[in-house]
Amino acid sequence: MFDNFEFIFKIAFFCLSIGWIGNILLLNSERQILINPLLILLASLIIVIPSDAKEVFGFEADNVRVFLYVFYYLVIIVGTTLTRGKKGKLKKR
Repeated sequence: MFDNFEFIFKIAFFCLSIGWIGNILLLNSERQILINPLLILLASLIIVIPSDAKEVFGFEADNVRVFLYVFYYLVIIVGTTLTRGKKGKLKKR
């Protein structure tokens, strides 16, 4: 089942990563210091899991990948809203 959605997960991963990069370039926030290492860790875990693995950490590899992708998306979405400022407007410097 994961093979059917893997391409969609990768496209969403790419788009949200580009959005986060834009957020980093446009806004300066102390919260980014906490979020960036977490995103790097999640992305590296997604990359390191072999594509032919059956089990990872005692769970099915596909379930672990889906969890990591979804958690990555949630971190970016929550991080973007937290670094935006009041009512989603850009902060004045």
